[in-house]
Amino acid sequence: MARLRGKSWQADVRLAGGARLRPTFPTKVQAEAWEAQARLAIEQGKPIPETRTASRPGSATRDLSNLGNLFDHVCRTEWDDMRAARTLKINGKCAVDHFGRAKDVRTVLAPDIADYAVSLAEKGNAPGTVNRKIAALSKLLTTAVNAGALDKVPVIKWRREEKTKFRFIDQKEEAVILAYWRNSDYERAYGLTMFLIDSGARCFAEAIPVKWDHFGKDFANVTFWQTKTFKPRTVPLTKRVRAWLTDWKRAHPDSVGPWASMNKNTFTHRWRSMQGDLGFPDVTPHTMRHTCCTRLVLGNAPVKLVMEWMGHSSIATTMRYMQIRPDSLDGLLGALEGRL
Repeated sequence: MARLRGKSWQADVRLAGGARLRPTFPTKVQAEAWEAQARLAIEQGKPIPETRTASRPGSATRDLSNLGNLFDHVCRTEWDDMRAARTLKINGKCAVDHFGRAKDVRTVLAPDIADYAVSLAEKGNAPGTVNRKIAALSKLLTTAVNAGALDKVPVIKWRREEKTKFRFIDQKEEAVILAYWRNSDYERAYGLTMFLIDSGARCFAEAIPVKWDHFGKDFANVTFWQTKTFKPRTVPLTKRVRAWLTDWKRAHPDSVGPWASMNKNTFTHRWRSMQGDLGFPDVTPHTMRHTCCTRLVLGNAPVKLVMEWMGHSSIATTMRYMQIRPDSLDGLLGALEGRL
């Protein structure tokens, strides 16, 4: 039975699987007419008649129960303004491609999401990647709930993510990479690689955008104002990085920053060439960040300080690196040997 919701009338039918459809209409007559058509379609096993959620007077008509429209809405109102916009949109579009733009989100049930997760895994996606793509779908469905186009988000079963070994470089590999940049006459890549290793900065989001006024006196430290967590942080800089920055600024006094004008596409292309030439296919710019965190942990730095240095939003992220500290539990042996 249709009922008045604000200035709109809400229809209400239940599908064979138990899910409820509650589209809204401008008038009671339209709502009840759709209900009658929908119930007949369910009895006969035919497709549910299309609906269009009523919008505010004067606004563009949109149906957020439609997965394609919902995706466009979330991209425009939320993801576009986020630093991870490109990845979020790719993950969201993956769900749209799987279910189809015309898919009614009210018919996306828990078994459908489970099947979607299986299909992602079968395509070679790692558990963590599957979870990120399912999370994008969850965000779409949550938005639909908040907009009144969906009753609730179905139960989602997340994939178990195993702790995996992450790539970092040792001193010899570092020396080879730095020598490669020098021999290739790509001095800015030399300085950037060294900076990434010694600061732990995220390459494209934090290091490349940094400007000269983000550095402290005599380049003693640097403040990253644009971060993934939206929380600025300041870290000290090593002597070799300070020396390189001093020389580079002296040679380029009119530059905005050491890498601010760097062409990212050119840098990416030349990085890939370095990977191939040196046989380091798994060494990415982000590997330098892993390397910094690894060296801090191996240097027995307190976990809380490592977390602060790296700008991790959760201590759990920092703790992932503790597995590389081989003697981290040795101090407890005394308790078992009766020496504590």
